[in-house]
Amino acid sequence: MPPSVAGRLSVPFIVAALLFAAGCERRPEASPSPPSSPVVAKGPAMQVTVFAIKAVPGTSAIDPNLNEVRERLRKVLPNHGFELIATRSERLQPGETLTCDLGEGHVAETTYESADAGRVSFLCSFREDRSNDASDSTHVDAPENQLFFYERSLRDGSRVLIGVGAR
Repeated sequence: MPPSVAGRLSVPFIVAALLFAAGCERRPEASPSPPSSPVVAKGPAMQVTVFAIKAVPGTSAIDPNLNEVRERLRKVLPNHGFELIATRSERLQPGETLTCDLGEGHVAETTYESADAGRVSFLCSFREDRSNDASDSTHVDAPENQLFFYERSLRDGSRVLIGVGAR
């Protein structure tokens, strides 16, 4: 699975993500990694859901909070255990960012850029060390009410799946 966009998941992930909130806060500023061309924020406020799941190879343990989506996770990353590490759902205006502290120095930021004609644009950034300003960023254009996720490999051999959606 490529690290930029791993795939799309359905509504059960949104339900699971909404049930467990922890470790995220809204920040009304642009991402620290501005795109090469200025983005004009437009569109209505949207309910943005962000969550993170740590996937550890060689184990079969699954966080009980993820039982609803157990089979989907097993299809995405077979032979991995899964732990829900953070989730948050909040209403954002274009240009606002959800910053999620995922623990162990990992930080995920999702900036809601715009919404137009049923599609939502995000800038998703991930850092492995809070003191390091360099981040790995991905622009995503997705349909409203469709959850997507991206994946990042961590230095310890595990992976983090970060899900994002808006409605």
